[in-house]
Amino acid sequence: MLKKYLIYAFFLLAPAMAMGQESVQEFSLPDTLTLKESIQIGLENNRTLKKAILDEEKAKYQRNEIRGAGLPQFSAYGQYNNFLDVFPQAVPGGIFGGDPGDIQVISLGVPQSLKAGFQLNQLIFSNSYLIGLKAAKTGEEFYRILAEQSEEDVIHEISMNYLGVIQLELQKENLLANINQLESLEKILQARYDNDLARKVDLNRVKVNLTSIKSEQENLDIAIFQQEGYLKLLMGIPVDTEINLDHSVSDMDQKVKNFQVGDFNIFDRKDIQVLGVQEQLYEYEYKNIKAANQPQLVGFADFNKNAFSNNFDFLSQNKVWYQGFLIGVKLEIPIFDGMQTKYKAAQSRVSAQQLNLDRLQLEDAADLEYKNAINKYYNSLTTLASLDSNLDLADEVMKETTLLYKEGLSPLTDLLDAETTQRQAQANYNNQIIQVRIAQLEILNSSGKITNLLL
Repeated sequence: MLKKYLIYAFFLLAPAMAMGQESVQEFSLPDTLTLKESIQIGLENNRTLKKAILDEEKAKYQRNEIRGAGLPQFSAYGQYNNFLDVFPQAVPGGIFGGDPGDIQVISLGVPQSLKAGFQLNQLIFSNSYLIGLKAAKTGEEFYRILAEQSEEDVIHEISMNYLGVIQLELQKENLLANINQLESLEKILQARYDNDLARKVDLNRVKVNLTSIKSEQENLDIAIFQQEGYLKLLMGIPVDTEINLDHSVSDMDQKVKNFQVGDFNIFDRKDIQVLGVQEQLYEYEYKNIKAANQPQLVGFADFNKNAFSNNFDFLSQNKVWYQGFLIGVKLEIPIFDGMQTKYKAAQSRVSAQQLNLDRLQLEDAADLEYKNAINKYYNSLTTLASLDSNLDLADEVMKETTLLYKEGLSPLTDLLDAETTQRQAQANYNNQIIQVRIAQLEILNSSGKITNLLL
């Protein structure tokens, strides 16, 4: 039975059972939802995180359960026997008369008996129990770290999707600006065409570009709706809740100035910490297997009342009840189990060796992940600076081309090409801003410091 408790402490618990359908909550959100506020809402309402916290709570109850195995076990019992045929017993002849050389078969006992009493068992010593207590405490720590890891996962996922929505909305803003620009140009060309001052082909060319951009905007609206829906799902709020995200998250001047690349300590990562606790649990499992060959001492007591009768008259007031009282200790000393314990211990050692290889692999992967994040961050800053200069150039070209077109010194094709170039330059710049912010998130996540976003 004690082995069962250690197994409970070592292996992952099954997912928590559903606690019933959650009632729809009313969420009062600020007019503009910042990234930090979104994360805080997610930490309060994300269902995956709630399940991880329940696992942590369940581990505390499990530890108390294991501790209870070492406390007194007290129970009451009752037993009624009705011998339709009393069991025969063979005794040597001469005890109750007759020839001493014969065997006499007699019925010892009465047809009916009733017994009721109390039993008390107390574990006095078991090394397996002591190891199980230590394993249960370590298992509680294991689930605590898992809950913290789930919290970090929620922060990371919400942050990434928040930036994803901002990225799409920036693209939409760029498209809307270009739509307004082309609609103004269309009105001018329509007026000129009506007065025979512009060609039909130039007007149609603008209309074609305008239709294409509006179609792109419709696709963006669908993508924004889907991305926002997933963000709300991560935050644990109803999908029909209206949210307005804070676009200042893409203000690179302030964000770059404040962001600092800290020192990398691989043991700050929760996944590395989880493997460290698992190593301890494997060590306890090995010790518990070895403890199976050690003595176990249990004390017990039994107090009971017995009544006997040829007929069922136990409720009679004159019925005589006979008292019994027993105390004792029981010592169990395993001697030989077919070498099962030896091979179980060997399997545990192999599992520990496999876990050690997993840890070494994870440490190398974590180090590589951090270095890739650092490299991506600095490269993204360089790219952003180039795209910033390119955007200034595209704006200047658009401005000059517009003036030349209005003065009749540049054809419409040049103006449309300049507009397309400017739109692409702005979109590239906006996308790169988000890439820089994502690179910052990856640095924080790979170094185990993603919770710094809440500071």
